[in-house]
Amino acid sequence: MRTGSSVCGTEFDDELFVRATVESVGVCPARADYIEICFATTEGHWKWCFPEPDPSDTVTEPTTELAFTLDHYGAQAHPIVDGRIQPAIPSAAALPMVIAGTPVHIARRLVLMCR
Repeated sequence: MRTGSSVCGTEFDDELFVRATVESVGVCPARADYIEICFATTEGHWKWCFPEPDPSDTVTEPTTELAFTLDHYGAQAHPIVDGRIQPAIPSAAALPMVIAGTPVHIARRLVLMCR
């Protein structure tokens, strides 16, 4: 887990994020061993490639929502627990959650950068 994120521990602010739904899932065009997910939001589309999950990438605590942010390390997946953004988890650990239907929120600026 990366704990150096500037958003870690902050209260989730729905003004800074847009709700996203999975629009499509396919092979990443850059890396055949990654999976690309295209998210649809009210601000536009956002695509992100996830590495295939490894059994060691599982998250032990239940996650009810995920927030994708832009930080020092690029795009990162953060669980939202009790209204607070938690430390980033490996993107491979986030992939099964996204595919299973965990609600996803994407930082508005990530989506706007991809227009």
